[in-house]
Amino acid sequence: MSVKINVAKELGIKKSFEVKESNKNIRKTWQLQKLMTKLSIDQELADSDNPEKAEEMIDMMLDVQTKVIEYVVDVLNLTDAQVDKVDDLSFDETVQLATRISSELLHVETVEATEEEAGLEA
Repeated sequence: MSVKINVAKELGIKKSFEVKESNKNIRKTWQLQKLMTKLSIDQELADSDNPEKAEEMIDMMLDVQTKVIEYVVDVLNLTDAQVDKVDDLSFDETVQLATRISSELLHVETVEATEEEAGLEA
């Protein structure tokens, strides 16, 4: 099976990409999910007063950025010109795109958490 992923909004590419629901792509998706979960946990536990931990967090952010971009490029099998369009996105836009791709591959509907669910409301 495969899913069609439209990236016209993010990358200005009108043609939808047909992405196979192969073990390879699903494995990459789970690896991305694991990485993003680890980042979220590490950010919660971060100690900004510790210079070594701050450097580790920067290294992790660089690694996450690289891996998120690689995920989008690999799963969509983008050309060099299309990769340039990904590089022109902001990090947040790239994460949103990667999250949408992973959700579509896993057939999971993403829903915005309320402030109460996110723990922002007492």
